[in-house]
Amino acid sequence: MTDAQGTDLLQQAIAALQGGIPGQARAILESLTDQGADTAAVWGVLALACRDQGDMQAALEAADCSLSHEPRNPRALVVKGDAYFKLGDRQASASFYREALKQFPAQVRMAPDMAAEMERARARVETLADDFADHLRRNIGSLIESAQEDTSRMKHTRDLLLGKRQIFYPEPKQIHFPGLPIIEFADPADFDWLPYVEEAFEDIRSEAQALLGNQAEFGAYLTADGSRPAYDMHGLKNNEDWGAFYLWYNGEPVRENQARCPKTTAVMESSPLVFSGKRCPNVLFSRLKPGSRIPPHNGMINTRLICHLPLIVPKRCGFRVGNDIREWVPGKVWLFDDTVEHEAWNNSSEDRILLIFE
Repeated sequence: MTDAQGTDLLQQAIAALQGGIPGQARAILESLTDQGADTAAVWGVLALACRDQGDMQAALEAADCSLSHEPRNPRALVVKGDAYFKLGDRQASASFYREALKQFPAQVRMAPDMAAEMERARARVETLADDFADHLRRNIGSLIESAQEDTSRMKHTRDLLLGKRQIFYPEPKQIHFPGLPIIEFADPADFDWLPYVEEAFEDIRSEAQALLGNQAEFGAYLTADGSRPAYDMHGLKNNEDWGAFYLWYNGEPVRENQARCPKTTAVMESSPLVFSGKRCPNVLFSRLKPGSRIPPHNGMINTRLICHLPLIVPKRCGFRVGNDIREWVPGKVWLFDDTVEHEAWNNSSEDRILLIFE
């Protein structure tokens, strides 16, 4: 059999399969494999034909042959997902569907028939995840909810199993101190000085409002530095949409600004700020203008926590660290590891103002 003849027979098999005659397609393809045809395409189409005939064991075998040539062939992966689903192995089924979906993210354009296969796989994964969630709730849900100790890590484990959560590791840009726990948001109860800061909320907000009323200059949070390679993070460098009014900058007090905010300065001087030469602390009022977004990014050093005291927070503002998406509550401090991927947005028509310190 020549290559041209083999290609012609493969096209005939595809036409039969698309025409709803999987038995005819299978007969053609098995004749090809009997004559030595051994390609990802031949085995992949044969896997589809066997699946459509309901012969799941044969479909698995053909899909394995296709994957031996192309380990990430999405059609063969979907066939294996379908076959295992029909055979009752739902965990195996979900694993192959997920692997197929990795090859084609939702936004990627693809042929209509492939798009339909991927959409079906995506829907099946959601169904399987819901079924697995029900299984976990029936078997361990009561244990988690009735536990006397904090169960947040148990809940995270459950969500990882369900594919509803992913692992975000700290990725500091400069200094990585190994062995520290991975914490997206720290527990405020672990910091006995926080109530003092929160008690000063009204005074601090009043000083921030005075700055805005007097049109104080909020410079761009990210500024160009000719002594370092240029890196413009999504157009935010020298962009005052994300603005800063510093009380301390790279470890040095900004006396003029502190004089305009004496109560805030006094509160910060009584807090356990990180002093580290010419790098820390940085204490600032942070402004995010209406309609602005700070894209996902990672901070510099994983041995510190960044603190936000929300002062002016319109609706439709939000913040994400790793998996955790939150809305700021005025007067309530949170602390987070900024070397874990995080982002912020202001979808309102007003400025969002925070006090940020470390």
